[in-house]
Amino acid sequence: MACQAAKRHFDSLGLKKLPSIQSLKQEYAALKAENKKRYPEYTQAREKMIKLFTAQNNMEQVLGAPEKERNRYHQQETHCLPLPAHYPIM
Repeated sequence: MACQAAKRHFDSLGLKKLPSIQSLKQEYAALKAENKKRYPEYTQAREKMIKLFTAQNNMEQVLGAPEKERNRYHQQETHCLPLPAHYPIM
């Protein structure tokens, strides 16, 4: 079953021959280097987002925003992805 599903998937991609291990390793290394290059930008954007949500929550508490509004913003915050555990902290 799994072999047939895999074959259908590769056939749908139009692959005649599977990529070599070496080419997969090279592609993985390139993707990993790109990820490492962009990681500082990601952490900076995440820190800015946290500061903005903190400021927003503080303002809501000071101004007494309605409970419905607070719940809506809280739901938006929970949809943000945390830092994955495998990322190094710089």
